[in-house]
Parts: sequence; C-alpha cells; structure tokens
Amino acid sequence: MNLRTRLILSYTLIIILCLSIVAAALLVLLRDYSDRLGMTRLNDMATPAYVQVRALAQGRLSSGQVWTNLQEQAQESGTYIFLLDGQGNVLRRASPEGSASIYDPPKLPSQRPLPGKPGPRRGTYSTPEGQRFMYVAYPLAGLFRLRSAAIPETLVVAMHRGEAMAFWVELAKPFLWAGLIALGVSIMIAIFLARSVYVPIRRVTNAVDEMAGGKYEQEVPVAGPSEVKGLAMRFNQMARQVQHSQQTLRDFVADASHELRSPLTSIKGFAQAILDGTAVDKEAQLKAASVIEDESKRMMRLVDDLLELSRLESGQVNMVKEQVDIRGLLQQCQEIFMMRAEEEEVQLAIDLEPVSPVIGDIDRLEQVFSNLIDNALKHTPAGGKVNIAARRPSSSFIEITVSDNGPGIPPEQLSHVFERFYRAEASASKTGTGLGLAIARELVRAHGGDIKANSVLEGGTEFVVRLPADFDIPPLGDYS
Repeated sequence: MNLRTRLILSYTLIIILCLSIVAAALLVLLRDYSDRLGMTRLNDMATPAYVQVRALAQGRLSSGQVWTNLQEQAQESGTYIFLLDGQGNVLRRASPEGSASIYDPPKLPSQRPLPGKPGPRRGTYSTPEGQRFMYVAYPLAGLFRLRSAAIPETLVVAMHRGEAMAFWVELAKPFLWAGLIALGVSIMIAIFLARSVYVPIRRVTNAVDEMAGGKYEQEVPVAGPSEVKGLAMRFNQMARQVQHSQQTLRDFVADASHELRSPLTSIKGFAQAILDGTAVDKEAQLKAASVIEDESKRMMRLVDDLLELSRLESGQVNMVKEQVDIRGLLQQCQEIFMMRAEEEEVQLAIDLEPVSPVIGDIDRLEQVFSNLIDNALKHTPAGGKVNIAARRPSSSFIEITVSDNGPGIPPEQLSHVFERFYRAEASASKTGTGLGLAIARELVRAHGGDIKANSVLEGGTEFVVRLPADFDIPPLGDYS
C-alpha cells in the first residue's frame, strides 16, 4: 500500500470516527427529548378519543358511534385504546389490526385522579410478551351519571414505543443526509490534503531515482507542509553537494591522470631509449636511469599525497592529542629552512608573541607550517623576505602567519589555491604535486582550526592559520 492510499484511508477513517462519535453523542443527548416528544405526540392522539368518550357521557353520541370512531382512530393512528372499569378490567378495546388486541392495558395503581392532579396520567409499561408501550390514561370518574359495574372510569390510549419513535426516523433522515454530505466533502478535503503531502514526496522520490540512475542535476520544487518543504530544501542541498562531489571527482580523475601522464611519459621514453639502444654510451644510460628514478620518486610522492589526502578527508587519520608549544615548533621550522633560505638569498624572519600551547599532533602541525614555508620560499625571489609570525588576537584562538613578498596570486585564482593540483599561474611551480595546500587545509581542520590566503599582485601572499587555544594554559610569555 503506497503513501497516497495510506494517507487517504487514514484521513477517511478519522473522519468516519469523528462523525460516528458526533452521531452517538446526538443520540444520547436527544434521547430524553425524543421520549418527551413521543409522549406529547401520543397525548395529542389521545385527546380526540377522550373527546369522543365525553360526548358519549353527555349523550351527544351513541355508544356504537363512539366505538366506531375509536376503532377508526386506532387503525389510522396505530394506537391501542382501552376502556377500563374501576377495578382495571377491560370493558372495550380497539387495536390497529381492527380486532381485539392481544395486548393488555397497563396496571394502574389507582383509577381515580390524584388529588390536585385531575389531568391525564402518562408513562410506560411492558407486557408479559416483552412489548414496551407508552400510554396516556384519562380518568372518566364522574362523567357518567349511571352507576354500574360496566361504567368506564379510565380511558387508556397506548402505543408501541417503536411506533411512538417512528418520527425519529424522519428526524434522522436530515441528519443522515447532512452526515453523508459532510463525509463526502471531508473525503474530498482529505484527498486534497493527502495530495499536498504525497505529491512533493513523490517528486523527491522520483528525483532520487534519477540520481540513482546517474542524473545528478536534480532539483525539486519547495512546496507542501513545512516538514515537506524542509525535506525538499535539504534534498536540493544534498543534490547540489552530490553534483559538486561528482564534478570534483571527475576533475580529480582528470587532474590525477594529467599529473601522472607526464612522469609516465618520461619513464616510458627513457626506458625505451635504454631498451632499443638509443642510449648507447654509459653517460646517456646513466642520465636515462637518473630521469627514470626522479620521475618514479615524483610519482611515489604524488600517490602518497593522494592517499594521505584521501585518508584525511575520510577521517581515517588518527591525530595525537597533546600539548604543542607553537613558539618552539615555529622556531624549529625556521631552523630547518634557514640554510635553504640563505642559499636562495631570501631573508627568513620570525616574530612570535606570547601565545598559549594548542592541543594537537605536533608532527602534523609541523607538516602544515613546513609546507607553507616551503611554498613561500619557492615563490620569493632573491633578495626577498619570508616572515613567520604568531599572535593571540582572541582568548579563544591563536593565529600563525606565513607571508612573502613574491609575485602574489591573481584575485580570481585565490579561492582555488586549496584545491587539488591547483597552481596559480602567477606563482606556478613545476615542482611538487599540487596537493600540499589541500593537505594542509585538511590537517588544520582536523585540529578544529581554519586556514585562509590573502594576496596582492606584486605585493606578496599571506597564509593565516587559526588554531583553538588551550584555555587551561597561560601564554608562554606569562610563565618561566
């Protein structure tokens, strides 16, 4: 059973349940009212019979005429009419069937009118056969002047309770039609409401099927209830991320293939030169072997960097969590690159303010700063300057800056410097794998920090690393 059918059925069942509860409540609330209304109706039908009997007592009608009229009234109204004597015995009876009724009249406690209550007595009773009746009893004592055992003293008009309630069927018909109309309208509204839910969900489902088939450029309209709108918005975000990931993967495969093609071409060419005898003398063979070795190392570095970047992005690299003295680490990095800087005639300066230690992996952080210093030295001309600085602009983090006064990076390329294999044209270098900055960014993020690049053409480039400070330890300049 699909979602559409389930929603419509659930709404329909709820509507039917609510209408049933309303109908049951109406029956309970109107039961007493219907009893009173049925008794009033019976009383209205008993009044003509009482008038007939009074006419007989006053001599205006004969006994035969009165009884004929009462029999006709009983047949037309569906009532049972009894004339009782003073002991409650039946003198005459009329029934709807036109013959003597098999039902007995009610057993009244007294055939005399109650003091102060000369009007008719009303009530219900049951026959030995289990039939329930409503009745109205009029006292006739004093109406007939003759005194004999055959003088009627009570007129009883009775009716089956079911017959008395027959009007309820007529009253229930409008309620029934109203309920059916309300049910139909409610089901239409339920279908509309269900459609507002399942149609957007079906769009998302169809889009997911398209994505599963390789069509990643999917976007669904943001419509429906707030929860469904949220689902559509998140699906669109996910679809854009998947599309971006797929594009990144395609670019990565293309870039990796491009990066590997160059060393493979060199290795193949020089290996072929050795095999086919082109490199005949020992010097040429040594040169070919040297190129093959260099290109092999370059491929190994590329593959190692790719594997490391993949592990970093997937969270498979375990980071050591220990206190790291950032000032000592940066001074160590300066010492490592000092000889190279002197050889390239570049000034490698350091400016460290008192900063707190950080919690992290000292080897991985050294890898980050070494990569930044290495890039800065590569892109700084002779006579230039590379500066390493550390400060604590906030109590929650510290900043490490590695800047140079090289050619800089064009503004339109600055946002791509942390992508795989990306090399800015203004500062492009043929050495390296093009993965160093991408690895550095993942390492910084793994430490809960961030890295960004600022650059001005012909004004140099600055890389800023932000790392969360260890709050429990004061800056190094504050203790000995």
